[in-house]
Amino acid sequence: MSRAGDAIPRFVILFMFVTGLQAQDVRQPSRSVTDPGVVTTRQAITPAGVQSVFDGRVYGLTFAGKATEVAVMTYDQKTGAGLVSRIDWMSNRVLEQVSIGSTPGLQGLIFDPASGPSGAPGEILFSATAKANTDAARQSRLMKLAGGRAEVIVDNLGTMNAGAPGVASRVDQRGHRLLLLPLIHDNLLAVFDLQSKTLLAKIEVPVAPFSCALAEDGSYAYVSNWGGRVPRAGELSAPTGLEEGADRVVIDRRGVLASGTVTRVNLITMKVEKILDAGLHPTAMALDSSANRLYIANTNEDTVSIVDTRSDSVTATWKLRPFARDVYGLAPTALLLSHQAEAHPAEAADRKTLYVACGGINAVLVLDALDGRQLGMIPTAWYPTVLASSPDGKYLSVSTLLGVGSGSQEKEPKGRYVHAYRGTVHVIPVPDDAQLRNYTLAVAENNRMNASVPAPPARRTGPVAIPSRPGEPSLIEHVVYIIKENRTYDQLFGDLEQGNGDPSLVLYGEGVADNHRKMAREFVLLDNFFASGGNSGDGHQWVTQANETSYALWPAYQGRSYPYDGTDPIAYSKAGFIWDAAVAKGKAVAVYGEFAPRQRVPAQERQKLFERWKQGEKFSNVWKSRSDIPGLQQVLVPDFPTYSTSIPDVIRADIFLEDLAQWERRGQMPALTILQLPSDHTFGTQPAVSTPTAMVADNDLALGKVVEGLTRSPFWKKMAIFVVEDDAQNGVDHVDGHRTVALALSPYVRRGSVDSTFYAHQSMLKTIELILGLEPLTIFDLIANDMRACFTDIPDFTPYTAVEPKQDLFERNPDARALTGAAKKAALASALMRWDVPDAVPSEELNRILWHNAKGWQTPFPGVRQSVFAPMSVDRED
Repeated sequence: MSRAGDAIPRFVILFMFVTGLQAQDVRQPSRSVTDPGVVTTRQAITPAGVQSVFDGRVYGLTFAGKATEVAVMTYDQKTGAGLVSRIDWMSNRVLEQVSIGSTPGLQGLIFDPASGPSGAPGEILFSATAKANTDAARQSRLMKLAGGRAEVIVDNLGTMNAGAPGVASRVDQRGHRLLLLPLIHDNLLAVFDLQSKTLLAKIEVPVAPFSCALAEDGSYAYVSNWGGRVPRAGELSAPTGLEEGADRVVIDRRGVLASGTVTRVNLITMKVEKILDAGLHPTAMALDSSANRLYIANTNEDTVSIVDTRSDSVTATWKLRPFARDVYGLAPTALLLSHQAEAHPAEAADRKTLYVACGGINAVLVLDALDGRQLGMIPTAWYPTVLASSPDGKYLSVSTLLGVGSGSQEKEPKGRYVHAYRGTVHVIPVPDDAQLRNYTLAVAENNRMNASVPAPPARRTGPVAIPSRPGEPSLIEHVVYIIKENRTYDQLFGDLEQGNGDPSLVLYGEGVADNHRKMAREFVLLDNFFASGGNSGDGHQWVTQANETSYALWPAYQGRSYPYDGTDPIAYSKAGFIWDAAVAKGKAVAVYGEFAPRQRVPAQERQKLFERWKQGEKFSNVWKSRSDIPGLQQVLVPDFPTYSTSIPDVIRADIFLEDLAQWERRGQMPALTILQLPSDHTFGTQPAVSTPTAMVADNDLALGKVVEGLTRSPFWKKMAIFVVEDDAQNGVDHVDGHRTVALALSPYVRRGSVDSTFYAHQSMLKTIELILGLEPLTIFDLIANDMRACFTDIPDFTPYTAVEPKQDLFERNPDARALTGAAKKAALASALMRWDVPDAVPSEELNRILWHNAKGWQTPFPGVRQSVFAPMSVDRED
């Protein structure tokens, strides 16, 4: 066997030391970690300052009244609830820690220096969401850390996610001291008086309010609105979800959100005074009352807007361009305004610095607050989201959502799960000029941006399989991109001797996924390929856009949508979709099912559809698909079903092969074909529907039939087929929970090879872009390595022959009445789960059901932690 590439390279893995937990009842942060964490974006992580590593994501951070103490809000994976901890960051010692019994608010932690008992430094306030006693829906609340416990200040404020709160530093003219909380789902701003402990108002604002900035005296505030303004008559618009009455937002012709706003609210009259146009996804804000300036970080536009607060007009927009090459995907997520005097005493006392946390490049940009001039960059861990300054101005602190890569504080867990997050907090001495220069070089190096702007395509270059630059000729003219659902590498390939697998983790091997395994053996086995997304809500963003917005990552869509299916424009990247780029280059595109609204087909219909398929029925006119994304609607195949695991994949394969036959008769095939095959998601052990192994076998046979048809077509000689899962969250893997099943099939693939090069979703997209002559969409596919290591310029046109899996495709789960013990409990639990949306089921529970169903109910489940985020989960008591 030939082997291309190396194991996961050093720049993707983080090797660190670990410290043990200091107390059994306290979740103690570590200074570092020993097991390698995978950073799927291929960026290096070299954070500045003193580091603390937490199990789970870090959602909030603030200095706690002292330069030596920080307060940190995390989502704990073991308990499934949030934690607020007060920490001595110098010793990494937890001074106080409470479970908040809720999911933390996004950027939801603040320090209120004006409250607290006489002589106390202030109070730690935070937002969260929890299930109300009287309603099954989750409700927003405001809380505070009080005497070693989490005390609710006000409850039942709104539905689902709470945004970033803000507090006035002094009492207003009416004797109120205001605490504000944006209610993302409800499009409201809650106004609470800390003096009288009363809710004063809920003020209606535009779509998806996220953060707020208050005047010191509490007389007015600004509120950022991710969803922008209300569409005007005649404007292109689309709903933000499938629910009846869903908010509509302004979109462009690609379907991407085209508006972001900031609302000025008069807190005396409790009325909206003005709505200002900002950039896309206005997220964080910093108000400088003395300079009459408001700074706005536009996360989906890589800009900072400057508002003159006297006229309430945008006076400037700073384009963030930290590197020599202009790139998109910086994702400014947080702002901090600070005086320069401490670090730069030679400068004028009124000189101010604007710190901008950029999640996309794992760095903090340092800007001159007067003119936007870039002074440098500070490296952080993965995806910074919160900034804080110590009371004395000497230290900058930053928290990161994804931290040091996926992993666990458990010693030597059997397998890794995709949601095993390890967020971080870093405390950094404010750097002087020399240190900032060194930091800046490190950020460029970490993001692979030291190279100059690439040369244009070479002239008179002969075609090769994978060109070096967009625009150079390729031997391949047709790309077929097949997207599947949620399996890890080890689940299907863990026992293939050629690759890096763990046979003990195989669930769907020989006899079930025979075509997948045969293709991997005959073409190339990719044993180091990673999904960039952690669930379908962001996985489908990565496979179509090489990016995910903060709205999808944090996530902020809960209760509004689940954006795997192209039904929420707020979730889409400004750069657009791969089909937009192809169409703009004059390429013909056909999309089969991907990123379009789901089909509503009951689970019980699956067996009936199978029976009709067995009888030879044709299904080309059964389902009608459409999309509210204008660019997708133009290339979407209307007679092909969108997502529904109730529809067997073999039916999808037959519909596609009918179209392939028409292309053969016409002698024309699209340059880019995208095909969704989702049956490998399964129904768990829900009674009377297909068993998990039958559904994976259905998916396997469908893939085999499609690939056989394509390789026996006249287009095969100039074709490449790429197959990948959108994410890998429904299982474990011994390398990492993101490692997934991927295939590359072409006459130009190195036959019978193993390629252990590190690849991720954006590597596959980059390879497709190079073949079709498309420019990168974002920084992530720009810096990704392409997959040329598994290609050659010498073709082998041998077609593929599909095999019938030994697994019975028509096998059904038994009735719960025929089961006992754990098997019966799993069947009843599966029956209660919601299956019409991917990942709407409790992910950890489903993973255990699938494991025991395949391995036996007495076989221990591998030692992994529970998901941090199980979107739209069905609670057992419902």
